[in-house]
Amino acid sequence: MLALAVCAYACALALHGNGFIAAFVGGLAYGACGGWRGERLVPYVEETGALVSLLVWLAFGAVAVVSALQSLTWQTVLYAVLSLTLIRMAPVALSLAGAGLGRPAVAFVGWFGPRGLASVVFALLALEDIGQSAGPAVTVIAFTILLSVVAHGLTANPLAHRYGPRLAVTAGGPDDAGGQPLPARRLIRRAP
Repeated sequence: MLALAVCAYACALALHGNGFIAAFVGGLAYGACGGWRGERLVPYVEETGALVSLLVWLAFGAVAVVSALQSLTWQTVLYAVLSLTLIRMAPVALSLAGAGLGRPAVAFVGWFGPRGLASVVFALLALEDIGQSAGPAVTVIAFTILLSVVAHGLTANPLAHRYGPRLAVTAGGPDDAGGQPLPARRLIRRAP
């Protein structure tokens, strides 16, 4: 399965196409054709994806943070703060408008909502395609991600402790027999 993604990516680049879209479409095709046989590969793919994600964050921290801090302006800081609050939270709130969630749940999902790994990929694509003129955008992306790591890292535990009991009360508490149990998601899954 991993070879399919790499092959689709490489073929798209050889044909001057977008490798990320090709790998995504290859994954969709495999999911549609693989059926139940593909399900046993899911833990491997999830673990590999998590490892690659960690490597991307390591490279981001080693390469982008220092240069972003060196070319920091007040406009970059303002946009980063707006990006983590209004620009991210408003679309999340709109998309959850009909879900029947309360304001605390919507605010929680909006605050911890979409993550920045795609932003790193887009910054790399911009650097590859337009070169040094993408510098200001890359600085904004890098500082926004750095601010997100710090802000979300500092608030994750306190907000989870504060919001978690509200979720249990809203769902009817731990003895709620009418609710559906949520499946446990683990990074490493044991074979049955």
